Amino acid sequence: MHIALLSSAIAACLGLLAAGFLYERRSRRIDALRFPPMGKLIDIGGRRLHLLEKGTAPPSVVIEQGAGGPSLAWFAVQEQISQFARVCLYDRAGYQWSDEAAAPRSMADRVNDLHALLVNAQLPEPYILVGHSYGGFLVRLFARQYPESVAGLVLVDAPHEDVYFQREVLAFYRKVTWMLRAMKTLSRFGLPRFLSRRFARPDPGLPPAVSERLAAMTVRREYFAAAIDDVRSIQPSEHFGPLGDLPVTVITHGQPFPGPFAVLEKGWRAGQERLAALSTNGALLVAEKANHMIHMDEPDMIVAAVRSVIETASRKKTRQPDLLPFTGISPRSDSG
Repeated sequence: MHIALLSSAIAACLGLLAAGFLYERRSRRIDALRFPPMGKLIDIGGRRLHLLEKGTAPPSVVIEQGAGGPSLAWFAVQEQISQFARVCLYDRAGYQWSDEAAAPRSMADRVNDLHALLVNAQLPEPYILVGHSYGGFLVRLFARQYPESVAGLVLVDAPHEDVYFQREVLAFYRKVTWMLRAMKTLSRFGLPRFLSRRFARPDPGLPPAVSERLAAMTVRREYFAAAIDDVRSIQPSEHFGPLGDLPVTVITHGQPFPGPFAVLEKGWRAGQERLAALSTNGALLVAEKANHMIHMDEPDMIVAAVRSVIETASRKKTRQPDLLPFTGISPRSDSG
């Protein structure tokens, strides 16, 4: 009797796994037809990264998303910035339409990918880089490795390394990584997709077509694998260094981190002040109504910060005629 019941249970579990596996494969085929890339796939040397450009006016603004943060979540911010500058969303390896890359990969690997993308896409320098959360680490490394290519930074709730490498924070992210690994395994059998379709709600700040694409692209195995490697890539051996007189605006949240993420709150504001102090041309702003997702809670603040950094960089270039100025951007005059 017990053997028969156990056999039936095993058969039922295997049947569910098989059904989930087929459900996931079929859904992926349908998604591939429904949701082709919104931008261009740029070859960076045997792999392709997805790039979505909007606007034409110089300079080039490039947005670097956080760990596990698909670029399309910044679609509304891109729309606003495109009114006064060329602005680019792109996806790191494994996210959305970008090809995967063999893990593990370092933050320097990611910076090199971004540089290759910008060069191969023929986006004119210099760049204004916007880094959210984990993306703040990457744009700081980019500015250090390619200083001649960067005209300014906007750091959006990006952690200072002293905050991230606290023992309790590292322990928390080990748990996050374990959960991502579990979701990566379950994604082969369609469970994240099933739960998303049943319980997820569209983002009211995004067009329905964009929200649908986000939902479809953030339940795949590649998404969880990319997020895992993002977290794993943060190492204390990385040296970010000062930023000289580079125009830098730091925007931090005014509402505390929710739930278990509250572990990050210890020392956060002091860390934000240290980030702003990395440049003699740095500024710190507080998004009083926003949580960590400032691009969703107070997008106008990010847009205004980007505009301000562009203007500051333009004035700085004008004062230094030996350096290449932004084409088409004029500094403010007394006549307005």
